Amino acid sequence: MRRAIALSGGGTKGAYEAGVWKALIELGIDYEIVTGTSIGAINGALMVTRDYEKACEIWDTIEMGDVMADGLNLTATIEGMYNQREAIRAFLKKYVKNKGADISPFYKFIDCLIDEDKVRASDVDFGLVTVTVPGLKGLELSKEEIPRGLLKDYIMASSSIFPMFPMHRISGELYLDGCYYDNLPIDLALKMGADEVVAVDLHTSPQHPNYVNKPYVKYIIPSRPLGTMMNFERSVLDANRRLGYYDTLKAYGRIAGFTYMFYQEDLDQYKPEILSFVSRVARTESYLTEGMFSKFVKPGDSKRLCGNIEEHIPREPYTRQDYFIGGAEICGEIFGLPAEEPWYLSEFTENLLDSLIPAQEADLKLFEGLGAVELAARLADLKRKRDSKYIVGCIFHAYRAGKVDLKEQLGLMAFASYELAAALFLLTMQGSAS
Repeated sequence: MRRAIALSGGGTKGAYEAGVWKALIELGIDYEIVTGTSIGAINGALMVTRDYEKACEIWDTIEMGDVMADGLNLTATIEGMYNQREAIRAFLKKYVKNKGADISPFYKFIDCLIDEDKVRASDVDFGLVTVTVPGLKGLELSKEEIPRGLLKDYIMASSSIFPMFPMHRISGELYLDGCYYDNLPIDLALKMGADEVVAVDLHTSPQHPNYVNKPYVKYIIPSRPLGTMMNFERSVLDANRRLGYYDTLKAYGRIAGFTYMFYQEDLDQYKPEILSFVSRVARTESYLTEGMFSKFVKPGDSKRLCGNIEEHIPREPYTRQDYFIGGAEICGEIFGLPAEEPWYLSEFTENLLDSLIPAQEADLKLFEGLGAVELAARLADLKRKRDSKYIVGCIFHAYRAGKVDLKEQLGLMAFASYELAAALFLLTMQGSAS
């Protein structure tokens, strides 16, 4: 079986692809073909020569000055743009005067980075995408189809994101960035003989959604936005590279989670807790056909509690583990736990339980002797005055004190379903933290 790696274009977001590569190495996943567009073609040429150390060096040190003279660091914030307002004026004046950005440093960067002889000598095939001008015709080329001595030029052509970068000229012909035809060349990889493709997208919304669930495509997609394509902030590059690494481990089942990350081998030890949590959720929701909701909710109707959990699960059908992780992630959000590194579940739970308010600070009177209407009013008022963290604590301690019956459950589902999901998770896990 011939495996290909297809790499997306996206400027500095390409740091994510270096993280993916690290994970592939650790997982022992090899390849016979690499295709790429723009920064994907640049990273791809390094993957063809298996020069991971050089890729690490590049993404450890790259700066704006390596790409553009007097360029702009395009952050995603208004504050970042405001802090560069003088640089923006100077850049625009120079851009208009020179009819384009000065990317002479980028030419030198590519010349030093890419070794054409090594690419051609490699047993890994290589393909890239660019666009011809005029006509805007997509051009897919393997390394055998690129004239000898012009590989770096065609990589430059694939990376010429007009109008930010000028069009690239080869033998009198002009070329544009391949993103204007195919920014993630899965098709090219298949045409080059791949039986399986590891596709690395740099967008949270898939560029090729029809390939996401194909059995012959492993589609790796960022679990959060990567920012702008010209952001050279070191913290952003490092975070994106780290995310690529963990998202790949997720794609291959070593890491679980959606906005948070949990070690799968660790989760496998919590099967009783996973079953218990899902059962708590199911039983709680089943009572929505009782009491004050009975006139509006029929058996089998969509339920609010599961809705909160399912918002954290980007795929169907849902598994019990998905529901369990959804509950954990609601807790993580409410209690503000960091999401940048994977968690062991025991440590995650300990942090949550340590952050709970003590039982003596919980408003247990909230659940005593109130009718449905009065309880709903109290909950609504409490949500205006106190944060979700406090409300979770009240619900948690009320359950432990036996203060929550059918009436209270219905009120919680109506006005605090998000916090109720978190409390049910903590109630499930309270005996498992070590």
